[in-house]
Amino acid sequence: MADHYQTGVKMEDLKGKLLVATPALDQDVVFHHSVVYVYEHRKDGEHVGVILNKPSEFRCTSLGALKGVQFAPALEDQVIHKGGPVSDTSILLLHTSEWTSTNTMTATDEVCMTSDALMLEKLAMGNEPNGWRMFAGMSVWQRGQLEDEIAKGGWLVAEPSNHSIFDYATEEQYVKAIDLAASKTFANYL
Repeated sequence: MADHYQTGVKMEDLKGKLLVATPALDQDVVFHHSVVYVYEHRKDGEHVGVILNKPSEFRCTSLGALKGVQFAPALEDQVIHKGGPVSDTSILLLHTSEWTSTNTMTATDEVCMTSDALMLEKLAMGNEPNGWRMFAGMSVWQRGQLEDEIAKGGWLVAEPSNHSIFDYATEEQYVKAIDLAASKTFANYL
């Protein structure tokens, strides 16, 4: 759909953007205080993203042990984030674009998404992107669903930087994303 909603954003333009949950989603156990990076807009109208600020208790090194890949101890602190409620056993790597693997999809000129077995081996060998975050699962909206949620005030839309995607976590990332969305909104009135 090319219609403009209260955000002034065309739905095709959501790829590469941040969605910031508003208080309208406070009762939603998955998306309460969530910051979602939209990495794909499919031809059938679906939008696909990952929740950036919901870390799990599961660590990358634990995943390596399950997959038979020995990660360096330096990755012990890297957690796997809860990307969303869809395909929650799928492992995805959101990362900066200077790094690729066998199944890498470009979201923007600066950010890509990878999901393959080789990515784990590359990380284990110390071959890491400049910025990255690993996810289990994703968030998917059917045609019209996200448009409706934005129109009803459920999401703010913000233009991210790599810094805002990879350098913050949990509640701090949510607050920074609100600041980004507010800056865009006020810039429209100046």
